[in-house]
Amino acid sequence: LNEYDGAFVKDNKVNEWLTQIYGLALEAKDTIDTFKTEKHTQNQRTRVARLLYAWPHGTKLRKIALKVDMIKKKIEEIDGYRKKYCVDGQVVAKRKRNSEWLEKQRREVEEENVVGFGVAVEQVTNKLLTKALKRDVVSIVGTTGSGKTTLAKRIYGSISNQFQHHAWVFVPSKYKMKDLLLVILSELMPIEEETSKLDDVKLGEKLRNFLQGKRYLIVMDGVEETQLWETLEKNKVFPNEKHGSRLLLTTRSKNVASLASSSSSRILNIQPLDDEARWELLEKLVFKDEKCPQELVKLGKQIATKCAGLPLAIVSLSSLLARNKTYGNWLQIICKVTWYLNPQDSQPSFGILDLTYDTTIPEQLKKCLLYLGVFPSGFEIHARQIINLWVAEGLIEDTMRSKAEEIGRRYLEELNSLSLIEITRKRSDGGVRTFQIHEIWRMFCVFKSESIGFLQVHTEFGSHPFISGPWSWRLSIHYDLRYILSNRDYLPHLCSLLCFHNEASLDSNRLTLQCKHFSRLKVLDLGSTRVSKVHGSRKSLSLLKYLKLNSPYLSSLPRTLFSLPNLLTLDIKNTGVILPCLPSGIWKMQNLRHLLLPPHTTLPKCPDHQKRLWHLQTLSTITPNENTAALIFGSKFPSLIKLTLNSQDMEQTKRCLECLYKLHCLQKLKIINPTKFPTARTSFPASLVKVSLVKTDLVADDVMRMLECLDHLQVLKLLKKSIRGPKLEMTPNSFPQLRFLFMEEILVKTWRMGDGAMGSLEELTITRCHELESLPKQLWQLHNIRQVKVNSPSQCLRRELEQPSVQRCEVQIHF
Repeated sequence: LNEYDGAFVKDNKVNEWLTQIYGLALEAKDTIDTFKTEKHTQNQRTRVARLLYAWPHGTKLRKIALKVDMIKKKIEEIDGYRKKYCVDGQVVAKRKRNSEWLEKQRREVEEENVVGFGVAVEQVTNKLLTKALKRDVVSIVGTTGSGKTTLAKRIYGSISNQFQHHAWVFVPSKYKMKDLLLVILSELMPIEEETSKLDDVKLGEKLRNFLQGKRYLIVMDGVEETQLWETLEKNKVFPNEKHGSRLLLTTRSKNVASLASSSSSRILNIQPLDDEARWELLEKLVFKDEKCPQELVKLGKQIATKCAGLPLAIVSLSSLLARNKTYGNWLQIICKVTWYLNPQDSQPSFGILDLTYDTTIPEQLKKCLLYLGVFPSGFEIHARQIINLWVAEGLIEDTMRSKAEEIGRRYLEELNSLSLIEITRKRSDGGVRTFQIHEIWRMFCVFKSESIGFLQVHTEFGSHPFISGPWSWRLSIHYDLRYILSNRDYLPHLCSLLCFHNEASLDSNRLTLQCKHFSRLKVLDLGSTRVSKVHGSRKSLSLLKYLKLNSPYLSSLPRTLFSLPNLLTLDIKNTGVILPCLPSGIWKMQNLRHLLLPPHTTLPKCPDHQKRLWHLQTLSTITPNENTAALIFGSKFPSLIKLTLNSQDMEQTKRCLECLYKLHCLQKLKIINPTKFPTARTSFPASLVKVSLVKTDLVADDVMRMLECLDHLQVLKLLKKSIRGPKLEMTPNSFPQLRFLFMEEILVKTWRMGDGAMGSLEELTITRCHELESLPKQLWQLHNIRQVKVNSPSQCLRRELEQPSVQRCEVQIHF
């Protein structure tokens, strides 16, 4: 399959043959899983029960053996077709496979590298910066991949500072008005917890009140429905006053543009790039700052012309051309481009994406990319979630040098560098927190995955109508879970089930999930589907590796879930489940890597002093009890990387903190609610990279004394009355590696820094610290600091920050 998957051209016979192999591979996988389930069930029985079930067990094994023989015969038949498509055992049209061909190709297409938009940028900018005081709406209209978003970003970056307030919001195809309003508000002001609980009407009022009387610029990227604009205008969310405010929309719909903009003169229709602009863009992407050799110019212009003027197609093809800048290679490519741009039964420009997928994306990234198709359009994907899913699906595995999770984070960076995803939020340490897959690539992933039987997506309109490939045992539902539960033919064969339900499809009845129907299931992610009960046995879920439940209506779980031998990730943190104490079966889950629990959950005693959760990396959130400290001291979690403690019992938390030095791999520590710090400075492990304190009510001196000696600490978050005291004092040369410092609602009046403290600091964020009167002068002498954000400062601090002497780095002040 790997040999043929990279072929430049696959005719219909080859595709039919490949489809048969994919189907047979799935059948073999199902047979192996059947055997694993039967073997596990028999092993769990007592000796007497094994004797009683010996005959039916043997009968089932016999059926499996017959199935294996049948699959072997099919393999021999299919392998016979190989002679038709091979020459001397080599695949016809097999693509290059050297390291240079598969190496990581970084393609960061910055806005200044995008050509052909010069006139369009000037036109839209002039429309937005007219002297007219009446609020105006400008629309950019164009097809998918035409560069609407790139054009809007370039304009937004150049003129946003000319408006008192500005915000950017991406509108997914399936949007919620509340989420859109929250995004806009979050870019304009700090969001309080109370604000996030408001409904869309109240949020609209809050946004209108904030913008009232101000000059603002709002960009809405991807408005495809007239109903959205009608709702915004009906509720007067964006005040229509005479202050020179502007809105910029990008859309594929001419109807949206006509409705929003006052006249056709306020609409820009993006035209395909002309021949000159196509070649200029292709040349820049392939040769960077150099000129194309004369012998390649004619070929290059022909290739650029075949991309139909779509920047996305040109960007996709440029990576292929850049890998081998020879006449022979380009001649070979131009002979294939026509076929890829005009494939049968495919979306326009999917062919060029197929070419990019086959030839420029490293082999190990391909299935990880296709898996992103399980998420709905515009869905903000959490990096932690997708990495854990990749691990559970077996798409990435541990190596001798790296854990699978570390490899997954590198894969995300590679996908970003290949311009396949767009990062929407970063972690405090600069890593990827959330991202979105570009819409045209998401559509490609769905088409490609369904055609080869990798996964299947169901919406309220059913599965994709163009697909006739093998049915997949990975299923993503963008509708109601009942849609699949009603079809009992699917359930026994499902290996992965992910549900991103459409709330409009749900009635008031809540679901009871009967796991006995999912005997092959390895991944179960129900999102926030309204599940009120879950019934399942160890037999029915013995293969499960990933379980995520988010429903607040779920108040209980079967105890068998806490003893599943193969489970890697258990995420029930957002459910309504109350677990005063985890079942003791948790100690049997020897493969568990990530355990995310609801508040007020405690750990059970370990019945066997030899038992360890050897692979556990994440433990969040735990409420310490009388035996938690003993478990930590007893090294029951030798691989733990992230720990969150939440308790009102200060003494129990303190006992746990005193034993943290036993967690040699711990990198991230979060403490919630009042506590006391240990007196010994060596209680915290030197491996800590990130510490977050929330509502801890600690004395500032105690915190500084404990944390300043952590040589690897890079991120420190002091949040919501976490520290108090008359002063916050950092001794000379303390916090040597600290890069990010966040302070929110801390009860400190004076902040002092010794020389050399926080020498690596890059970003400082201070939010609602109303007692803080000034910042240390040494802060402005730090060489690496590049951004200081201050939200709602005290009057004294505000006056200080407005002095010219502090403008050495970017200072943002919000009131």
